[in-house]
Amino acid sequence: MHRRNARPPKKRTSDDESIAGIHAVAEALAAGERIEKILIGKNRTTDPAVQAIVRSAKMAGVPVQIEGEEAFRRFGSERHQHVAAVVKRYVYARWEDIRTAVRGNADALVVVLDHIEDPQNLGAVMRNAEGAGATAVVIPDRRAAGVTPATRRAAAGAASHLRVASVPNLVRSIEDLKADGCWVYGLSTGAGAVTYTQVDMRGRCVIVVGAEGKGLSRVVAEKCDRLAQIPLRGKVKSLNASSAAAIALFEAMRQRAQTPVA
Repeated sequence: MHRRNARPPKKRTSDDESIAGIHAVAEALAAGERIEKILIGKNRTTDPAVQAIVRSAKMAGVPVQIEGEEAFRRFGSERHQHVAAVVKRYVYARWEDIRTAVRGNADALVVVLDHIEDPQNLGAVMRNAEGAGATAVVIPDRRAAGVTPATRRAAAGAASHLRVASVPNLVRSIEDLKADGCWVYGLSTGAGAVTYTQVDMRGRCVIVVGAEGKGLSRVVAEKCDRLAQIPLRGKVKSLNASSAAAIALFEAMRQRAQTPVA
C-alpha cells in the first residue's frame, strides 16, 4: 500500500566528476590523481600541449579517447579547450590530519575561508595558497563553495597538490589551530585593523579571509588574534577574496624568506 508521506528513494550519485582544460588535466596527471579516462577533441590532436598530455597518460596507464564535439557539450560554456579528464570525486583532507601537519611544521601556513560562495573565487584562493606553500585551506561544509569541477578548473592544478579540509564549525577549527600553536590574523577593514605588513606572519600562522561583499563574520573576527587591512588608494573600497588572500600570502612568504623567528 502506498503511503502518502513516504519519501522517494534517494538517487544514486556517481563517485566520478570531470575536470576540463589543458593545464588542469596536465596537472592532475602530474599529481597522480586517480583518472579514469581522458577525452581529447578530434580538432586538438596535433596541439603539442595535448600531445604531451597523451604521452603522460600512456605512461600512467590512463585510457585516452578521441571524441567529437558532442562529447564536450556537457561542459557548457566552460573553457574546456576540448580536453577533459574523468576523475574520482575530490577527497577532502581529514581535519585531524591537517592538525597533525600543523603541529609538525614550525612554519605552517593555513588559509581559513569564511563562507566564500563563488567556486571560481575559491579556486583562485587555492591556486594562490598552493603557490605560496600553504599547508592547507580550510572551508566550512555549509553555505559555502566546495571543491567542484569549476573550482578545480579555476585552481589551475592546485587542487591536485593542496590539502583542503571541509569543517562543520569554523570557530571551533580556529580554536583548534590556536591550540596547535598558530597565530590567527583576519583580513578586515574594520576598526582596529592594522596594515597587513605590520603583522608578523612568521612561524605557525593562519590567515582568515572573509566572504565576497560581507567580509569576516562577527564571531570569526572575534576569534582572530589580530585584524589586518590592505590599504587602497583608489575608489574601490575592498578587494575580492582571492586578491586579498594573495597579497597576504605572499607577504607571509616574503617575511619568512627574510628573517627567521627569534
